[in-house]
Formats: sequence, C-alpha cells, structure tokens
Amino acid sequence: MRRTPEPATLSPFDEAHEYHLMDHGEVNRRFVDDLLQRPIGSRVIDLGCGPAAIAIELCRRDKDVEMIAVDAEVEMLEIAKREVDAAGLLDRIALHHADVCEMQFYSDEMADAVISNSLIHHLDHPEQGLATARRLVKQGGRLFIRDLVRPANEREVESLVATYSGQESENAQQLLRQSLHAALTLEEIREMARGLGIRPDHVQMSSDRHWTIDWSGKEK
Repeated sequence: MRRTPEPATLSPFDEAHEYHLMDHGEVNRRFVDDLLQRPIGSRVIDLGCGPAAIAIELCRRDKDVEMIAVDAEVEMLEIAKREVDAAGLLDRIALHHADVCEMQFYSDEMADAVISNSLIHHLDHPEQGLATARRLVKQGGRLFIRDLVRPANEREVESLVATYSGQESENAQQLLRQSLHAALTLEEIREMARGLGIRPDHVQMSSDRHWTIDWSGKEK
C-alpha cells in the first residue's frame, strides 16, 4: 500500500479538540516507560507535543527534566498551555510554536534528548523532521522517536482502526485511518535513519502498530 499524506478533513481547531478527546493515556505512559529505561539528561525537546500529555507525564516522573515542547498548530498549543498550567508545570515546560521542518533558528545540539511521538506521519516530508531531531540532539545525547507503521493493505488498516479506535467517534476513527495511510513502513524509516548515521538496528517495531528509534550519539 502506497503512502498517502493526510488530507485536511477537519479545521485545525476541530482536529486539535478531537485529538484531545481521544484516549491516549496508555500509549503515552508506555512511551515514557520506554524512554526512561535509559538516561535522557535534563534538557529535553518534544517535537510535535500536541496537548503536552507526554511532556507533563515525563516531568512528573523525572524531577530533573526541563522541556521545550514544540508544535506547529496554535490550536494545539492553546490546549497544551491549559494542561501544563493545570499540572503546575509552567516553570518546567516551555511551549514553542514552530514547524519541525523549519527550525533553522534553533541551535544545533541544544538538547540532551529529543523525543517525538506520532509526529513523523503528519509531515509531507518526514525526512526533514527526522533530520531536525537529529540536528538538535547533542553529541552523545538521546534520540527517542515513535510513530505509526503503515500497514500492508486496507484490511489491516481497518482491523487496527476497529481495535484501537472502535469506541471513539467517527471523526477519531477517520483520523486514525488517515494516519495509518500516511505512516512510513519500517523499511522506509530505517532508510531515512541510515542516511543520518543511525544504524537500522536502532529502529525497531515496538508494538503491532508502532516503530521506535532509540539511539544515542555514543552509538555507531
């Protein structure tokens, strides 16, 4: 099945609020669980932070972390600000409005760790987003990126939609369906990673629908 970039079927406001209503709790907790298996340092950038659920979870569990949480959608950042404020973490999570493919004014190697969950499939040019993440992490720092895997066919798409969003709204189901069509295969993301000096064995399937890059600049 060929990759199909996501169409703009909802307004940014409606999409942000639909996403916020969806239950990502277990996925977010597992992301942070897996991230904290290895050191991350104290300065962390979260690319495509959405409503900042992962940033909040990480700061609650690691008291030494300070974060820059980046998203391209103002509507999503408005939700994130309310959530960060309610969590009492405005002093540790700085919200930035930026397109991950246009972050040339952010310094190279500025973060101990760069993380991202389910951003890459949203990008028209995912290789640019991955290159930004690689550029921002310091030498010896940690890169931890997770995203959806594109299924082989429509039957697999519909099976995943039914399993993971069958109880959600029709809009939520369609958003997941579109995301799966826009996702990369494991082979595609490994090839992009290889071009940035990240060995393919640092890119692994981490669930029935996700791949994960877990790489340190110390590793060759």
